[in-house]
Amino acid sequence: MSEQYLVLTAVGTDRPGLVAELTALLAGRGVNVADSRMAVLGGEFALMMLVSAPEEKLAHVRDEIGPLAERLGLALLVKETRSPAAHRAGRVRSYQVVVHALDHPGIVHRVTTALRELGGNIVSLDTAAYQAAVTGSPLFRMTLCADFPAEVTAARVRETLAQVSEAANADVEVQPL
Repeated sequence: MSEQYLVLTAVGTDRPGLVAELTALLAGRGVNVADSRMAVLGGEFALMMLVSAPEEKLAHVRDEIGPLAERLGLALLVKETRSPAAHRAGRVRSYQVVVHALDHPGIVHRVTTALRELGGNIVSLDTAAYQAAVTGSPLFRMTLCADFPAEVTAARVRETLAQVSEAANADVEVQPL
């Protein structure tokens, strides 16, 4: 029996216990949580989860997760996908990019556009706006991981993002993973 994969995406009003109730169904059916991201954005809980199991176990989850999500007040999307290894095939270099700047519109767009031009595929991306400790100035932080074709070196990523750094008045760090 080969592993099959589903991506579960859910959004709804935040409250304690949502993760416990969702994962109870998965654990009860012998389904593995392979990868996940969860956050509270404003007052909304958001979840993205990659789960894996043999097909017959995932069939039970497909049947039961919709009614559970409805009972929990979550909007749910269930999508079949392939294994992470199959998806990342051919992309052999991975880099982490960290950006710090005064908060202003367009930073995410500038960085992601530059990475796209290098053939980069963003694997994860987190952003946060916060206030500077002493001055209270609005600051912005972005951390992302991206996969690139073999010919894209860290030096090339740094060179490309140096132009973004100057235009956005941001500090940008690039590290191989």
